[in-house]
Amino acid sequence: MDVGQFLDIAAHRRPRTTAIIFGKHRTTYQGFRDRVLRLMTALSHLGVGKGDRVATLTWNRPEMMEVHLAALRLGALFTPLNFRLREEELAYVLGDSAPSVLVTDTRCADTLGRVVEDYLSPERVFCTGGATGRGFPPYERLVEGQTPFRGRVNIQAADPCQLLYTSGTTARPKGVVLTHENVLWNAFNMIHARRDRPDDVALVVGPLFHAAALNSHFVPRLALGSTMVISEKFDPEEMMQTVRREEVTVVPGNPTLFIMLLEHCSGKHYNASSVRTLTSGADKLPDPVKRALLELFPACEGIFDVYGLTECGPCVTCLDARDSLRKTACVGPPLPFVQVRLLDEKGRAVPTGNPGEVVVRGPNVMKGYYNLPEETDRVLRDGWFYSGDLARADDEGFLYIVDRKKDMIVSGGENVSAREVEEVLFRHPDVLKAAVFGIPDPKWGEAVCAAVVPRPAKAPSPDAIASFLKQRLAGYKVPKRIYFLEHLPESGTGKVRKADLKKMFSASGKSSGPPAPDQGGP
Repeated sequence: MDVGQFLDIAAHRRPRTTAIIFGKHRTTYQGFRDRVLRLMTALSHLGVGKGDRVATLTWNRPEMMEVHLAALRLGALFTPLNFRLREEELAYVLGDSAPSVLVTDTRCADTLGRVVEDYLSPERVFCTGGATGRGFPPYERLVEGQTPFRGRVNIQAADPCQLLYTSGTTARPKGVVLTHENVLWNAFNMIHARRDRPDDVALVVGPLFHAAALNSHFVPRLALGSTMVISEKFDPEEMMQTVRREEVTVVPGNPTLFIMLLEHCSGKHYNASSVRTLTSGADKLPDPVKRALLELFPACEGIFDVYGLTECGPCVTCLDARDSLRKTACVGPPLPFVQVRLLDEKGRAVPTGNPGEVVVRGPNVMKGYYNLPEETDRVLRDGWFYSGDLARADDEGFLYIVDRKKDMIVSGGENVSAREVEEVLFRHPDVLKAAVFGIPDPKWGEAVCAAVVPRPAKAPSPDAIASFLKQRLAGYKVPKRIYFLEHLPESGTGKVRKADLKKMFSASGKSSGPPAPDQGGP
């Protein structure tokens, strides 16, 4: 079986069921499949075939999912790019993935247009959303006037279907190659764990370039033939109005999204009685937030809390909603068809209650990193994926994520590589040393912070440093607080003791200047 068959099955079983709602736009499963087949014809005329990459750089919209399914049904790898990337970051990913066709939208066209010609002919870039930007041909030209694809592509479960870029501990993003098997099993796991239903009306609000929104929300709903309400971006008022208007039954999010939603809804009344499933991921969901969400969505018995990594398709564990208030800061047991071990540095299983590295095996684990065989061999050993995350297990086998072995910060549900930000900081002419770290933040989960040692006789301001970074990094990666120090705390071998920095500034909560404006979020 391949992921594309989900669409065929849904269109056969539920042809008149609404597949996608996007603002005033509605598409049935029959209509959705017809557009995907027409797009397949257009892409095949452009030479797209097995192993090629077909990329998107758009905000959430139905056309993005048409590209997703048309590409993988042709045997190509769907490659969704993060619309928050700046030109330098985007150029790297384009060069690494080398897509044969790219679909963008009017909001991203200008940024893309400044870099794309070095990697892809503008005639192979198509723009959605009405008026085209940068002279790119309109996306609808790919679909209108085409006949539905009638060819047959031999696709196996082990064939790759997605290339998803994720920030890692290195300065450059890594492309994670997921196979049809990986995506299929992730969908089966989540349908089972969340008790998803065909009659669900599910909100899709997280960015669809992430494995979470794409594979944990879109694909399972596609498999069941249920209705998806796609939001272009997170807007709390619009989200609550959509919940009422469309009688949404499933609301996903992350701690930052939910905190912002609760702040907006405070003191107001909304009819959210249709919602029966809440699901959270990306970071720990505090108990006070859980309780407030259950007041806002009274028909829910709890919140499903999911832990995962892009390399695992992405889901690894899931805390059942019925346990959400019984287990604090818990991400639940491993999913049904996933094996998880907690190992010490010598590869031995740790005793119950002790922290160990999360190691995962199952049909959901990635094929490997794109064009990075050494990185792949480092994390995939004897069939097990070594996550770099540290967790402990209780006597029921439920997991609690306690730290990240990787030098990673999760802010507003987005992964931020500390080393990537540091390498850009080091390019500032006034910076001698720098260390980037995260500290707990009630809204963002973690706030990205930087400690900077200026060069002698230099006195840069926090605003100047932040402005420099904003020109080179996505906004959510820019430190919200910048501290200037005479020296960084270091070990005897010269390694910066980031734990000391976290402790120091978590306690003070103050910077030597105004914080960089909040740019992160769902």
